[in-house]
Amino acid sequence: MANIYRNIFIRGLTELLGERSANIRTRSGKTILAANPIRDDQHEDGETEETHQDALRKATTHANFAHTQEAYVNKARRSEMTAYTIALTDWFEAPEVLEINVDAWTGKPGQTIRVKARDNVMVAGVTVIIRDMDDNVLEMGEAVQSKSGNTWWHYTTQAYVTMEPFPIVETIARDLAGNQDTFIIS
Repeated sequence: MANIYRNIFIRGLTELLGERSANIRTRSGKTILAANPIRDDQHEDGETEETHQDALRKATTHANFAHTQEAYVNKARRSEMTAYTIALTDWFEAPEVLEINVDAWTGKPGQTIRVKARDNVMVAGVTVIIRDMDDNVLEMGEAVQSKSGNTWWHYTTQAYVTMEPFPIVETIARDLAGNQDTFIIS
């Protein structure tokens, strides 16, 4: 191990480079002379970004509790992965809303708005929100899956909605891990 304070070469470099360098001791015990990291002056210290370790920790916590759920177990039976691995990967993959079909909707109650959504394991639920142009919620509710395993979800409207101007239709798909995706048409 080097003693930088007694090494004339390192001490001379440290004095020459000043605050631009740092003496760093590695885990193996070696001492190295390195440039100080450049700090972003725009970065606020109060902001905390989730690290990869934090995300992995949350994913493993989810997988530890969720690997016994029927959806994960059934998917594991049809693949070469374990239910734990499927639950872990589900944490990192959000569902997708692929399409909103309003062709059969004229604004009257009792009509169907169709939503196509998919996920790597399963879509747990789809919420439909209808707003006017001033962003006021006119109607909101849960869609029902057309049949088990199908990507199409059906929402039956409850209230009369004026179609001029065309309202904003927002759908939110959620998966078992709590991830969600939003799709809006207007």
